[in-house]
Amino acid sequence: MIEKYFNGVIEQVYHRIGTAEKNIVMASYNNDFSVSGLENKKRYQEDDNVFFACCELQYETLSGAYAPFLDIICDMFRKFVKGDFEAFLRECGTYELHRSLFLGYYEDGICKREEGVLLNEVEYEQRRMTEAIVAMLKKLTEYRPIMIVINRFQLAGRSSMELIYRLLTEPCTEIGIVLGVNEMQPRLDMAVNMWDAIVEKLEDSSQIYHIGSSGKHRNRENAEDVAEEKNYSHMLAKVETIITFLDCDQAKWYLQKLEYKLKFEDIFVDDITLREFYLLYTRTAILRAELSKALEMVDSAMRLPSVRKDLFYRSECSFLKGTCLMYQGKLQQAEMYAQYAREEAQKSGNEKQIFKAELLSVMARMSGWYNIFFCIQDIPIHEGLIEKLMQNNYRNHLAHIYIYAYDNRPEMVARAYRSEASLLYFSKGVALAKEIGNEQLVYDAYQKNIMLASTNGMNEIAMLYSVRTYQFMKSRDDVYEGRILSGIGYNLSAMGKNRLAEHYYNRAIEVFYHLRLPEDIAEVFYNRALNYIMQENYAKAEHDLLMAMKVIEKLHLNSLRVCNLSKLYGLLALVSIMQKDRFNCERYLLNCRQFLNYIIEKEKENENEEIIHDYAKCDEDMFLYTFSMAMLNRMDGKKEEVLVSFEQAERFLLQAEGNEFFSYRLFRKERMKLFEEMGRSERCQMERATLLQHEEINSQAARLLPMNLLKEIDLGEHPQTCAVREEEIEALIKQEGLLQDYATSRRQMEFISTWQKLIDVNGSNVEGMVQNAFNTFMNHFSLDCALYIYYHEDGAHVLYNDTKCEMTEADIAAIGNTMLEYPQGFAVSKISDSFLEHQDTIGYFGIDDVCSFVAAPFLKNGKLTSLLITYVRMKDNWHGSIERYMLNEDDLRIYSLLFREMEYSINRMEANDKIYMMNRKLQEAAVTDMLTGIYNRAGMYEEIRQMIECYRVSEKTHHVGLMFIDLDNFKHYNDTFGHDVGDLILKEMAKIFRKAVKGRGFVARYGGDEFIMILNTDDREILEQIAKGIYEKINSTQGFQRQIENYLGHAITTTEKSRITCSIGIASAGDVRKEEDINELIRSADEILYKVKTGEKGHYAFL
Repeated sequence: MIEKYFNGVIEQVYHRIGTAEKNIVMASYNNDFSVSGLENKKRYQEDDNVFFACCELQYETLSGAYAPFLDIICDMFRKFVKGDFEAFLRECGTYELHRSLFLGYYEDGICKREEGVLLNEVEYEQRRMTEAIVAMLKKLTEYRPIMIVINRFQLAGRSSMELIYRLLTEPCTEIGIVLGVNEMQPRLDMAVNMWDAIVEKLEDSSQIYHIGSSGKHRNRENAEDVAEEKNYSHMLAKVETIITFLDCDQAKWYLQKLEYKLKFEDIFVDDITLREFYLLYTRTAILRAELSKALEMVDSAMRLPSVRKDLFYRSECSFLKGTCLMYQGKLQQAEMYAQYAREEAQKSGNEKQIFKAELLSVMARMSGWYNIFFCIQDIPIHEGLIEKLMQNNYRNHLAHIYIYAYDNRPEMVARAYRSEASLLYFSKGVALAKEIGNEQLVYDAYQKNIMLASTNGMNEIAMLYSVRTYQFMKSRDDVYEGRILSGIGYNLSAMGKNRLAEHYYNRAIEVFYHLRLPEDIAEVFYNRALNYIMQENYAKAEHDLLMAMKVIEKLHLNSLRVCNLSKLYGLLALVSIMQKDRFNCERYLLNCRQFLNYIIEKEKENENEEIIHDYAKCDEDMFLYTFSMAMLNRMDGKKEEVLVSFEQAERFLLQAEGNEFFSYRLFRKERMKLFEEMGRSERCQMERATLLQHEEINSQAARLLPMNLLKEIDLGEHPQTCAVREEEIEALIKQEGLLQDYATSRRQMEFISTWQKLIDVNGSNVEGMVQNAFNTFMNHFSLDCALYIYYHEDGAHVLYNDTKCEMTEADIAAIGNTMLEYPQGFAVSKISDSFLEHQDTIGYFGIDDVCSFVAAPFLKNGKLTSLLITYVRMKDNWHGSIERYMLNEDDLRIYSLLFREMEYSINRMEANDKIYMMNRKLQEAAVTDMLTGIYNRAGMYEEIRQMIECYRVSEKTHHVGLMFIDLDNFKHYNDTFGHDVGDLILKEMAKIFRKAVKGRGFVARYGGDEFIMILNTDDREILEQIAKGIYEKINSTQGFQRQIENYLGHAITTTEKSRITCSIGIASAGDVRKEEDINELIRSADEILYKVKTGEKGHYAFL
């Protein structure tokens, strides 16, 4: 029956093609069924008037990127167009960087990408790829209408779902699609949000049909049971194609499955396949901005023999690790690994790898162009690299270099007010970006000049570029619209048009709320707070600043893109003191200073170095700090301190250039009041003249601004008020914070399974286990430094320390004693009120250098058993990194859980070591003569068995000599001096025999006063030399008279005839293969010994 209904749905959609705009339908059913035998399928496939494609996704096979649409496009082009596919791609507006991918897929199914993807452009490229495929499908409908049936659509990847969603939002009457869905099959987690969006769209238009049940229970109980193909090399090749088409979620989903099998099911994968897995996972994690995971994977790859022995892969791994570190903001380390990659590539002569390494080194100096506005100064680029970029067709990277490495001086931007062509490199970069179709880079380029102009007081130029950007990006993406609106508001504020600026802030908030982007909303609040400060509305300014801070705290951000935390605290201190709120002013100043201490020191070290502009120059922050301090001192009546603080603030104000527009008038007015109070009228007049001059300059700049430019910008019907209520914004912040916390918790729970494998005690030693575990732990949680102490009965043992802080025993003891006061541990950061409470502990690691800090002690019966200390350092480049730095109580909890397990593992390993030593001692006791320390008879035969096994493996004949030794006159010593002396004689004789056989075999006590010596030679001359050596050593002891006297404590008398000696029977063989051969030698040597003993004792004889 279900087949009949499914046929009916297909027929309905088929006949609506060309007439119905919304012609995508979902047919849902219970239990699995196949469409391979559907009645309509064959009939429609034979209809040449419509291109009919029927695809059935398979449980056992991983779905490809954009499946089945890429194959449909290729099939239709071959059948109906038959022209130049590359020309077709251009006609459909395919992004230039993607054309080689589509062309390779069309020609042979192998995707070739000439130029790598930049992290800041991943989402943009994903959108452009989806748009291109939609455009190709619509173009192909000019040749034939398209009817597509996709069964088991719940198995589709995220890229396929995004394409369906795009077709739902941009429908085409010439395309009809039926999506068959098994309702009993769980959805794949990787695409659940997109799935929900598709279902919502279809429900809104009543396009979901429930057609019943197939009646056969053939479901997969778990969504993760799909794609269980065992040919891992083949599957990785498929994943390679998926990631090349930037379906990062689909790629990660499969790689995670394989990772689980490797870690917990111990599947066998050869070294080469394992190498490809690690490198592919590294690339996928980078594209998903999961840099800690990427570092974990590339480190695993670097440990493989197939990587260590291959120059290319050593270079590639160093390149990938450098890329991760660059996006983490660890720029010096990134350059170091770029150099490693270059050195390895030079050894192999691989020019492409040399080029990539050189490019990475340059990118690291500009933070990989991730989340930056501009560089403080021009970055010198070697002409040879420019030539290589052109030769390798790296046009997107070249455009970035032209835009960001050059034309960074404010005076250059000022000259470009009338003609952008005067910015030689910038204009070349923008032209190149437009040529390849990179709209995002054009936007970012204009943003660079906007920020350069606005931060240097050239707001009219910033406005011009804002409008240009708006014109270029109009109707492309709302997020760009929102940021442009906020930027225009900022520049209007700077030019004194505060009421008009509010209209733009209101509209920007509405845009960002619709897009659910709380971080961007926070930036608007920050800009609006500056606007309120200019209007002396300090209460509203404080409110907006606290809203921005709330976003930072809820989303665990390090800062906003447009300002550091130190500046936010400085602003909060200023608006607090302007409201006479002394308590909050002092509190915020303390927070501000905690950040500035580090920045000030770094400024001294790096005055002449090229750095990314992330407001780390801190002149603005220092101005706010010193100005607020001046106002606080003034409230306290500290006249001398007030003058000093105002003078310091004046210096920082001048250095901050145009960034302090919002407080310039306030600063001058307050300084004028101070001089009036002090009766210094001349200084007061000077301040007044300076302020008037500043305001006149601003008025002239405002008059120069052609306000008619702003007419093109749509602010909606009621720009005077914001259509989004504050309660709605707070709810959004809370929801996004919870979603982020959930994602973090899930990621941490996934890590626990990895951790359990890392601390597995089997086949590990403590040092190796701890080192491997920490390598992964530090990467996963993006931590900079850690100290781990394990407390044993004999004291504290430092098992891990990469803090580079010299720790004396007294320091370790002091830290341990402090932690006894905090048995639950603590987590603090520079934004925590309790940061300074723990300065004694943090101080050991450099309190100015630490951004956030976690200490997790573990105690038993009031005593420390282990201690973890880990922290994140202050960063040179906060905006270049995408990892968060503010550790909190959630981190403390997960770290405590992990390292409690580590302590258990160490305890188990120590217990296992003790058991091993006990077993070893028991085993030794079983094969060792306890009196003499040499083998007993059981030990001798165990050694013989091992020796015979070695002979068997080598398949060679072996030569063996055997001496059967019996002590002479031993009974006399026992009877005369006692059994203790007899034992002494046995031990001394065993020493002589052991020394004689050393390196050539072994000796055993066969029983009583009998010994057997087995040697690895049958050479008579060598055996005779050994025997003679034994007699020489025995004779030199004079019957061990000295040893016996020392033992008895008195002198003894022995005759030469009664002195201890030995008789030796010697046998040998040149063809020993089995244990019986040795037994035969023992019997032969025993017979010879018997003959010696019945004759003259104290000599040797051969068989």
